[in-house]
Amino acid sequence: MSLAKQISGLECSAMPQVALYGSQALRPEVPSGDSAEANSPSSSFKVQLERGISPAARLYALRQLAHRAAIPLELLNSWNVEVNDDATVVALGRDARIRFRHAPAPFWHDLVNGDYHVMRVAWPHPPASPLSALVPNFIVPFVDRPYAGPLFVRTSGDTWECPIDLLASMLLTLSRFEEFQSDERDMHGRFLAAQSVALKNNFLHRPIVDEYGLALQQVIELQLPGWRPPERKLRVKLSHDVDEIGFPLDLTNSLGHTVKRHKPFATLRDLLGPAFGLRPSLLEALCRITELSKDHGLASALYWKNSPKSDWDSGYDLSMKHVHKVVSRLKNEGVELGVHPSYYTFNNLHRLGDEVEHICKVIDESRVGGRQHFLRWHPRTWHDWEKCGLAYDSTVGFSDHIGFRAGTCVPYRPWSLELNREIDLLEIPLLAMDVTLAYYMRLAPEESVALLLQCAEHCECVGGVFTLLWHNRSLLDPNYGRAYETVLEALKFTPAFDWKQALSSGQC
Repeated sequence: MSLAKQISGLECSAMPQVALYGSQALRPEVPSGDSAEANSPSSSFKVQLERGISPAARLYALRQLAHRAAIPLELLNSWNVEVNDDATVVALGRDARIRFRHAPAPFWHDLVNGDYHVMRVAWPHPPASPLSALVPNFIVPFVDRPYAGPLFVRTSGDTWECPIDLLASMLLTLSRFEEFQSDERDMHGRFLAAQSVALKNNFLHRPIVDEYGLALQQVIELQLPGWRPPERKLRVKLSHDVDEIGFPLDLTNSLGHTVKRHKPFATLRDLLGPAFGLRPSLLEALCRITELSKDHGLASALYWKNSPKSDWDSGYDLSMKHVHKVVSRLKNEGVELGVHPSYYTFNNLHRLGDEVEHICKVIDESRVGGRQHFLRWHPRTWHDWEKCGLAYDSTVGFSDHIGFRAGTCVPYRPWSLELNREIDLLEIPLLAMDVTLAYYMRLAPEESVALLLQCAEHCECVGGVFTLLWHNRSLLDPNYGRAYETVLEALKFTPAFDWKQALSSGQC
């Protein structure tokens, strides 16, 4: 059953609103040096961008667009591409051409000073329902001039043109250009959705970059009548940041199971567990959350920490006997294990490297992915994760609002605007988090479920990955525990995103 049908038939009972808790283009060598220096403000970035983007960057954007149009690599590699001063021209064979216009040189100076347009443009041909409702138009940010026509127009015969600089807009969105331009951050050093072009222009809820692939697909089908794209299918990535496990015992947290979450047996388990050899409630909830995934034909990924206690870290030791026993059990059951670097690893390559190395040793894995604690992230964080040899990151989502921070739900290798190359790291964008819904957006559980399934429907439309973060503590909350199970029921037996297969096949 499609997600569109499931949204209208939710079986999540009305519940009171409560907060969960508070708070292959050019590849030059990666420059060496300390991460603190690499993360300092850089005037050279603005100077470099004032000259425009490189041909290699445009080829990267074209490849990303083709991937989102479901064009296989063999077909893409058969095309002839020329990057000129004023346009990127793609020859599909015979007389079939697609011309992507480039923004003029003065635009780049205006761009870095915040002078650009966000345009809503039309389909090449009107799509059928229900696609027409989900994607009524195409939204293109960082455009040099007003334009309201179709995204692609036929100029003559088999020649089509994109009248705006779509490749540049894609590159700037995927590489998170705007986060270099703004110094405004919250108390945790995070760029918020409230500051973003997407939320300010009311398109954060749409994977705009992926939607461009639908328009290109229309054009390619007209130019190559024998080609038919594969069916677009939804995939799911369920992830759980293991912020707390009940060790060391925190009396306030344990009493909170009774006072806030109405789970007195969870409090008793924490207090009496050591005498009877029982796991703390938060650690037991981790086992339960993976069982829920299996019961619904889904798979969970657990991202573990290993850091000292701080104002923002619970401070548990992953190698503790009781914890390591659970880690070993889950690994034997086939649960994916990854890393969740602590609060102070942000902008600290040495500390990040030490934690990643220790976690990988304990979980006995050499190539893993994960997510930064508190979603503390900057485009340069990609550089640090690459240097640590990590396979993928799944931090690129906003803490204060769900949606498509990078305009995409399709995993991709990011482009570094500073290094002018593709990063050897897969980004699996985070779309939604339990704390965002309950604490920041202050939504009731049933409202959260509806919004999550709408988000998943947009992912299904473009054949993307619905990436959801749900904490083990949230499972102990009776309201949000039921809400999570409702979401799982709607996603039941949806294929999981296989990041290992995607990397080995060259899909991303």
